Amino acid sequence: MKIKLEKGLTSVDIDIPDNKVIDIIIGKDVPGTSHDQIKHIISKGIKTHAPKGIIHKKIVVIIPDDTRLWARGDIFVPQIVKTLMDLGVSTDNIKIIIALGTHDDIDKDLFPNLAGFFCSQRVEILNSANKNQDRLVHIGETHKKTKLFITKEAVEADHIIIFGGILHHMTAGFGGGRKYILPGIAGYDSIQQNHSLAMRKDGSAHPMVRQAKLLGNPINEDLNEAADLFLKNKTCTYVAIAANGTGDIFHADVGPLHKTFIDGCKKLDQACCIHVPQKGDFALISAGGHRTDGQLYQSTKALFNAVNIVKEGGNILFVAGCSQGVGNETFSSVLNTFKNDPQKLGKELAQNFNMPSYVAFRVMDILKRFNVTLISDFSKSHTEILGFKYTDSIENYIECLKGKGYIIPFAENILPVLEAS
Repeated sequence: MKIKLEKGLTSVDIDIPDNKVIDIIIGKDVPGTSHDQIKHIISKGIKTHAPKGIIHKKIVVIIPDDTRLWARGDIFVPQIVKTLMDLGVSTDNIKIIIALGTHDDIDKDLFPNLAGFFCSQRVEILNSANKNQDRLVHIGETHKKTKLFITKEAVEADHIIIFGGILHHMTAGFGGGRKYILPGIAGYDSIQQNHSLAMRKDGSAHPMVRQAKLLGNPINEDLNEAADLFLKNKTCTYVAIAANGTGDIFHADVGPLHKTFIDGCKKLDQACCIHVPQKGDFALISAGGHRTDGQLYQSTKALFNAVNIVKEGGNILFVAGCSQGVGNETFSSVLNTFKNDPQKLGKELAQNFNMPSYVAFRVMDILKRFNVTLISDFSKSHTEILGFKYTDSIENYIECLKGKGYIIPFAENILPVLEAS
């Protein structure tokens, strides 16, 4: 059996005997939706859900950053703005805010990649505030004691339009929707307070903080309350999309934030939550190519999904280009510093939480329990410093694999689970 696993703009060619493969997991046979169809859905939805007197309102459109290029904001954000203009809204009343969370600012030269050339020429585009205290406004506190600081320009708006994808998420259960507010346009400290709910006081990971889990997930509960606080005196429309198991957008919907989000989660589960009969001895996975594997930090989502169906001590071949490097200095240094003592890191996180260290904590747990070989643009020494195994021969790697396993070509999009679960 010959397969290709995407790596950046190229691919890794693998030849594996058929009798070694339990299944190739690509999700349900859900066809993608054309860009023209999605544009039509967006325009109709924006008009249907426009608040009364929209031409007089200050509007903020919240969009994903460059770690979510698969959402194709370059194509669909201009459709949102053009529809608003068709309704009579002046571009002077529209601002676009990139939901960075704690990620680095995006250079203005790259704005067309996120919002399209049309928007970059006509509408003011801003990075969210992150650590810029001058652009943060305190709007309240959640029941879980998260002090909510939000980007000023969004606080000043009357109507919020959120554009972004829904996908399975390792801490929030699902990404998208309310997550574009917190962490999206929130201040750094607010984000860390929310994400700290992922740890218990004893230094262990909270068991309800995981993919596809909303009910009982303290992070999700806090996100919902934060969104409601922010939107208390505003109107809001969510333009939601979701990708199928091969990375093609199959779902688009427009409507009220929470309902549209939950409907999208259900659609995503139907397409991408795949039940398998048994765990494999190994998994060969790709983060999905250049739209999803630019950084190791983001690519680990694929790893968190795939481990669900690999036997303890099994092998995982993890293909991720990482052309932009690790993606987060804290994540990188923590992987190196604590790779032999994740328990110590867990106790530190319980006292002083930060998200990159938490992701490293979860990655180290996987590296301890599985043999993970990373194929990327990193050198052998860099790969091993990060705690991963290295190979320079796919043929030898495949030849040495024991037992039977799975192939997941787009592992960021697929959440496999055991049928018994």
